[in-house]
Amino acid sequence: MRWQGSIRAVHGGDVSGKVPLQQFKDKKNLYAVGPVADLDGEITAIAGKIYVARVKHGEVKTDSDLSTSASFLVWSEVGAWQAPVRLGAKVENHAQLEKQIEALATKAGIDTSRPFPFKLEGVFEWVDYHILVPITHQQTQAGHSDGAKKISAKMADAEIVGFFSTNHEGVFTHKGSVAHLHVVERNGNSGHVDEIGASANVRVALPR
Repeated sequence: MRWQGSIRAVHGGDVSGKVPLQQFKDKKNLYAVGPVADLDGEITAIAGKIYVARVKHGEVKTDSDLSTSASFLVWSEVGAWQAPVRLGAKVENHAQLEKQIEALATKAGIDTSRPFPFKLEGVFEWVDYHILVPITHQQTQAGHSDGAKKISAKMADAEIVGFFSTNHEGVFTHKGSVAHLHVVERNGNSGHVDEIGASANVRVALPR
């Protein structure tokens, strides 16, 4: 896993581009999450496909614009995944999901004291997520996501990519959290996961 820039810096007002996406062209095993520079959207990469979601005239538009950059990004090139397993327990929020991912990773022999990527796939009972939009100078002192486009998807057929770490709060996980998640729905919409509910049947893949 690698990362550049930080959530802490973005919350401090530095939303400039730090990570050009062009460098990831043809990276077939790329998984990544982060915000677009100037808070102009969300970046998600799954299996080398890069999704850049922005809000245009109130509507979510997603493309693969590699000319942009991220204000921070965490990424990994995963050459092989372990065979997917069931989540194994119903989760009703982000915190419960984090605990279940940690338990599954430990069972799979992953050292959870070190950061690792993971992915989820299936029909999620609900996913609340957002896509950042550029903020005005007057909004700078407010929360960075206050003006974001917020979406609540019910029974969402989707893939989620996540990055787990108990040691990178403020770097690539948010305060009080040990995992940073982005979702890509089958309808093409994508963004940063705020909250989530999932059945025990959701499939989880961990790196080999």
